[in-house]
Amino acid sequence: MTVVSVTDITPGFRRIRFSAPTMIDGRETPTASYIRLWAPDPAEPGKVHQRGYTLVEPDAATGEVSFDFMLHEPMGPASGWAAAAKPGDTIAASYYMFHKFDPPEDPEGYLLMGDPAAIPAINAILGVLPPEAQVVVILQAHAPDDALIPIGKHPGAEVIWTGPGTGALAAAVPVRDWSNWYAWCAAENAAIKELRAGLNRVHGFPLSDIKHAAYWIRGKAMRLRKETIGRTDKEAVEAAPSASTVPSTAAATRSGPARRPRWRSQGGEELLASLRWKLRAAGLMQALVSLMQLAPLLLIAELGRRLLAGEARWEALAPLIFWAIGLFGAAAMLSAGLMLWLHAVDARFGYTLRLSIVGKLVRLPLGWFSDRNAAAVHQAVQEDAGRLHYMVTHAVPDIVAGIVTPLAVILYLFTVDAGLAALLFLPLIAFVALLSHMMRGVADKLAAHAEWTKRATAAASAFIEAMPVVRVFGGDGRALRGVLDGQAAFLNGWQRPMAGRKVASQLAIQPPAFLLLIMAVGCWRVVSGGLAPADLLPFLFLGTAFGTQIMAAMYGFVPMREARQAARRIGKLLEERELDRSLAHRDLPPGPLGLRFDAASFGYRPRRPVLHEIDLLLTPGTLTALVGPSGAGKSTLAGLPGRFHDVTSGAVRIVAGAEEIDIRELKPQALQRAVGFVFQDVRLIQASLRDNIALARPDATMAEIEAAARAAQIHERIQAAPRGYDSVVGEDARLSGGEAQRLSIARALLADPPILVLDEATAFADPESEHLVQRALSALLGQRTILVVAHRLHTVVQADCIAVMQAGRIVQRGRHAELLARPGLYRDLWQAGGETRKAS
Repeated sequence: MTVVSVTDITPGFRRIRFSAPTMIDGRETPTASYIRLWAPDPAEPGKVHQRGYTLVEPDAATGEVSFDFMLHEPMGPASGWAAAAKPGDTIAASYYMFHKFDPPEDPEGYLLMGDPAAIPAINAILGVLPPEAQVVVILQAHAPDDALIPIGKHPGAEVIWTGPGTGALAAAVPVRDWSNWYAWCAAENAAIKELRAGLNRVHGFPLSDIKHAAYWIRGKAMRLRKETIGRTDKEAVEAAPSASTVPSTAAATRSGPARRPRWRSQGGEELLASLRWKLRAAGLMQALVSLMQLAPLLLIAELGRRLLAGEARWEALAPLIFWAIGLFGAAAMLSAGLMLWLHAVDARFGYTLRLSIVGKLVRLPLGWFSDRNAAAVHQAVQEDAGRLHYMVTHAVPDIVAGIVTPLAVILYLFTVDAGLAALLFLPLIAFVALLSHMMRGVADKLAAHAEWTKRATAAASAFIEAMPVVRVFGGDGRALRGVLDGQAAFLNGWQRPMAGRKVASQLAIQPPAFLLLIMAVGCWRVVSGGLAPADLLPFLFLGTAFGTQIMAAMYGFVPMREARQAARRIGKLLEERELDRSLAHRDLPPGPLGLRFDAASFGYRPRRPVLHEIDLLLTPGTLTALVGPSGAGKSTLAGLPGRFHDVTSGAVRIVAGAEEIDIRELKPQALQRAVGFVFQDVRLIQASLRDNIALARPDATMAEIEAAARAAQIHERIQAAPRGYDSVVGEDARLSGGEAQRLSIARALLADPPILVLDEATAFADPESEHLVQRALSALLGQRTILVVAHRLHTVVQADCIAVMQAGRIVQRGRHAELLARPGLYRDLWQAGGETRKAS
């Protein structure tokens, strides 16, 4: 990197702008990404020290980026270099892998902590946090001028400065309820250790949730030193501290310990709590099984040693044979029993777990599913639960066997011949050395690989989407070929030089490598008289698989980690907020029902309302339309009567004559009977058309089903299907968007709810279907209360009331003619959409 400019922001805080085109060209530079700077050692020429620095204002167009330096005394190598830096100076840096700032879903707030070295990362984080978020920033000043360093602006941020000292940051964290906050901390190494311990012991943070990084170590260089400046960043093996993510922590209020802190992320650990003693017992049993499985091999090796030594008496050899057979059989039976027991434990645990997940899904508000697709729910119910199977049944035995067996083998072989046993570590050392050499510089390559993959995916998607145009007008896919050729050239340049090292590293750990080593050294020692021929047998029996057993144990930790991550995700799901049904005890009153939104406000996130004090009355038997621009909150408001979400303030009430009932007081079944929905995104089950219509009333007669289909103008289409009402959706009946919506209307009509919500019910309808749906709706006006969400204004001109929404508020209301007669948003929307022509 070449210095472009030097700017002193405060007396001890210097920003240096660099020209570094190879540092940021074609790379992602997400929030709080960093580099390792290699600063020259002022006392030892030719040596450099690493130091982590956050990227500030990277500009891929110009190839420039800035880094902020602290100039406190005494200065380290990096600060000393920065203090003397001037335009034209150069310095080496390596762009290591970054950790994106990716906090958990919907934290209660953000706790950001660090010293002046962390301020660039903290400022970057503040710049991407939502404006409604609560943020507490705790900063440690090492010098009086540190408090002058500019801190990024955020409307919800509270900034606390504390003084120097290793424990100052930990002591500055207010005592309060930090449950489900997200904490980020980066500072000096010893300060980070105290802060981490304090967050855990004093404030209740789970250790697994505390993300932390040390930017520097007081009085020491950051671990690794490069011997010469001329070597490339491929020589670097240790990552610099990352300005990355950090745990959860509390809201920005003041004092006093409140309720016992609890984090949603703890649910995963609690989920596995019932398994811990069983897994520990399984580990102990597997250790015994491993030793019992190893014992026959040791006995056979001892048998061979005795035979080679000239011992041929049956009385001396028989015990070894019988013990080997007995131990082998006992180990097989115990291993089978252990596997049977663990599978039984897994079956009970999986059954209970899936019941808990499904039960939880039933109790979640319907809006939770609107925010997540079917794949996310499937992952929780099936994939994540399935990942726990390996952990319960196989992970612990595999890992224990992979540790106990080679450890017992090497201890035994050391008793036979320590020198030859020690040589078995040579292939392992060679494997680690080759792997380390192969991994040098891989971080940069992985970042580039991710970038090329992203480019190739985007180019392929664009090409496929444009295929109709390419086929009609011609095209040779030159852009896609260019990207794929570039990706292939990159992979070829990266992987081809590594091929030899990959093969060498794998060969070093394979049994033939150990066999060749044992044969070569063992035979030499036998010939030279340093080893008895019989003593070579145990090495040939046991030593060849020494390395693969260790590698098997190492690989066993990967699915174990994946299983724990799956448990963490399931635990968070089980901690999701459920609908409060503590007041739901009332039945549905008889007679026609209306609906009232009484100062109803709602927000998907705290302090970020989407709906603002909505007041709207739907009298029984009327049609009310919600219109407005996209994002105005129409669908959100329409979902509240079905308790897709509960209001954050105000209420939604069922109107029954002179009585009004808060929907939160209705039993779930009563609310389901009271309010029906027809959604824009129609969902049909894979069953017959008759079953799809009768979903809410499976006991409905055929005559009732046909009557609902006729009212929804879908009867003729069903009759035209291969098997009529018995035609199965997706097999012999494929409905268009408009037809599927009319079938869903038939479903709602058969359920016969007093209140019907139509959310963009004609969104996918062709003009003919739309006309038929409108006829069905017109026939229903006197029978039930209807709330319609509409983008096509001409479809609701006959509504009894049109509520015009904008930014979560009702800004106009009235009938079509009234709204069209006066200036306002409704008339603007009508004219902008050319609705006059459509209505005519």
